Amino acid sequence: LSWAPDGHALAALACKEAEWETRENEFKTPAGRPRLISIEGEERLLDDALAEVPLVWSPDSSKIATSFGVDVGIYDAADKAPTQARIVLRERLLSASAAFDEKSKPAKKPTPETSNKDTGSQTPSPATTVPVSFNPIVRLEWPAPEKLYLETAYVSLRSELIKTFSRWHLVTLSPQAAVLR
Repeated sequence: LSWAPDGHALAALACKEAEWETRENEFKTPAGRPRLISIEGEERLLDDALAEVPLVWSPDSSKIATSFGVDVGIYDAADKAPTQARIVLRERLLSASAAFDEKSKPAKKPTPETSNKDTGSQTPSPATTVPVSFNPIVRLEWPAPEKLYLETAYVSLRSELIKTFSRWHLVTLSPQAAVLR
């Protein structure tokens, strides 16, 4: 759970006990449905999907963000006529992971046997190959209204906490036009 920077509400993840136990037995990280709880105790469910990433508030306390795999959900913290958005990042994160994997490969020197070969038809297509470093979002940081940072990583809870391929990505947010009445 997380208090709004201005203290007007609490954002939390909650799930059913059976869901918690199932995830624990499968060595998965905890997850819950995002909700907003006002100071008066009123609760508003923000989404019915399970989020594995703790909720984070915008600096002005007007919005809340969490992640569902490789998508980011952003919700209004307003009491009246709240809106929400889903930012689908799969393709961008796949591209970033492919570029990261390519940079991480050791440079191979061409040999006489390989330099004359046409390897274009032997290379698997990007649509069927998932980069090794492609992982879900595990953490969000929202330090400025226009900057949302997301950390992707491989996390395992089998015998001990293992976290690898950790990388940070920046999503730049901009105001969108709205109909005012």
